[in-house]
Amino acid sequence: MDREIIITNPQGLHARPASALVEQMKSFDATVRVEVGAKSANAASIMSVLALGATTGDTARVIVEGADAQAALDAVEMILTTEDD
Repeated sequence: MDREIIITNPQGLHARPASALVEQMKSFDATVRVEVGAKSANAASIMSVLALGATTGDTARVIVEGADAQAALDAVEMILTTEDD
């Protein structure tokens, strides 16, 4: 399953949101990949996620497989679209 999500988090996908994403993914039985432009990252790897260089306004394609795919996808969307600083 996959979904395109426009990143509205003011921090993009840097530092705090990237860390939150990696931590959240540990609680799901799912494999999550995030694609931004031509770059792709394993959502379980902080270095991989940071290397995306994703900023506010970018569109991320999130691809999820596994038993908890829907819940993991919803969690990723929540992190990418949270507008609180």
